[in-house]
Order: sequence, then C-alpha cells, then structure tokens
Amino acid sequence: MRAFIGLGGNLPESATALSRAVAELRAIGSVTKTSSLYVSAPRDLLDQPDFSNAALELQTDLTPEDLLVELKRLELALGRDPQGLRFGPRLLDLDILAIDGKCVTETDIDLIVPHPRLQERRFALEPLAEIQPDLQPWRGCADVRRDVTVADLLPAVADQDVLRTAGPE
Repeated sequence: MRAFIGLGGNLPESATALSRAVAELRAIGSVTKTSSLYVSAPRDLLDQPDFSNAALELQTDLTPEDLLVELKRLELALGRDPQGLRFGPRLLDLDILAIDGKCVTETDIDLIVPHPRLQERRFALEPLAEIQPDLQPWRGCADVRRDVTVADLLPAVADQDVLRTAGPE
C-alpha cells in the first residue's frame, strides 16, 4: 500500500521528533519520498507557537487500520502527550493524509482516509504537492472529487501563509 503521511509539531523539540519519526517509519515500510519542512501559523487555537509540517510517502504492507495504530504508537513513544488539548500545542502529530486509490471510513477507530480536512489545510497540501502533485486523494472513492489532484486543491487555500524552510531529515 502506498500511504501519504503528514507530520507536524510546534514545540521546541518537534524538529527532533519529526526526524526521529521519519527514521522510525522506515521500520514499518519504505519511505520513498519526503517533502521539505514548512512553517505555518496555528489554526483553530491561535495562542500557540507556529507549526512545522512535512509529508512523506510510505510503501507498507500494513493495512490502513494497522498503520493508524503504528502512527499513534509512534507519537506516544516519541513523547506526544495523549491528554493534550485538541488543536493545541503538540510535540508530534502523524496523520494518514491519503492512501493511493483507497478510501477508508472506520469511525470507531477515528480513521477516515483521505483526511477529512485535507482540502482545507495548506500546511498539509503544500508538502504533499511537493512530493506527489498529481496524487488524486479521492481516486477509487465514491466521491465527486475522485479526479481532483493535490495540485488542483492548492489555489483554494492560497490565502493561508505557509513558508517552505528545510527538509524533515
């Protein structure tokens, strides 16, 4: 399975956590592409530091459900506070943004792929477009957006400030 993972964080140690996460993800599959690092202002909860975000492509034999379990385990292992405030400051956040040609809705484990807010978030789209601009997140889905590419989605979020800074490794 070809999965596209979003990585982010906004605490002082987040840069180290992002690098460690990329290294740890190599243990569950092949990291075939990594984006640059992007910085953006927080959304939803504004009184917190800016976020650093990146994306990577992961080839893995895991099911989407098992991949989610691994990502959550990795977040905790690298120091994420499981009681942290929703949309608040965090050391590390790992999200499945898309799985090539697959839609998943497992609400009992909070797994929806493509990510339900992907099209609203330039901080997720920009790094994803860097590594796979022609990715169609909804390809294979019963969705009117099935032919829309990541690059097609960027103009709608152009007003959100996102600055490319460096790679995640």
